[in-house]
Amino acid sequence: ELDEAVRDEVLDFLAPREVAEAVAELDTDDAIEILEDLDEEEQREVLASVPVEERAAVEEGLGYAQDSAGRLMQRDFVAVPQYWNVGQIIDYLRETQDLPDEFFEIFIVDPGHHPMGTIPLSRAMRSKRPVSAADIMEDKPKVIPVETDQEDVAHVFSRYDLASAPVVDASGRIVGVIMVDDVVDVINEENEEDLMRL
Repeated sequence: ELDEAVRDEVLDFLAPREVAEAVAELDTDDAIEILEDLDEEEQREVLASVPVEERAAVEEGLGYAQDSAGRLMQRDFVAVPQYWNVGQIIDYLRETQDLPDEFFEIFIVDPGHHPMGTIPLSRAMRSKRPVSAADIMEDKPKVIPVETDQEDVAHVFSRYDLASAPVVDASGRIVGVIMVDDVVDVINEENEEDLMRL
């Protein structure tokens, strides 16, 4: 949450192991934002101390283009099969340990993990247990291809008043989610760049 210049100074004072401990606690998009400013040698040192599962997600994110949806997205999201009912979804949410800290929507996916629709969390909580997910989902979600430029992502969020959106790979499989708070950061960055150009 620090100003970027201050954050860079703080990072200079921390050992790679200390940075790794902090990075392991962050959402992947935030971890990537910190690591992308380090040189390659520093990145390698930090990533070597990050637990394997988190490391794989961060390395994958760093493989995407700098200002793309792939860099912006979080890897943690909630996706359930279209044939589940509300009761199964609620039980899953209560029993699963590694859910995202915050999420607004549940993504409904087909067997190939392609997004079919979304259910706002509030709707899921207000629906009766036997109700089918397919009956209450909003179909045809606005999907964002992983290579989409972050400025175009911000435009989609603004145009359709989205709280979150699924990010898909070249085959249309869901690979992450972009949240509105990340888009606000992009809008601020782009506005700053436009002002500097003026």
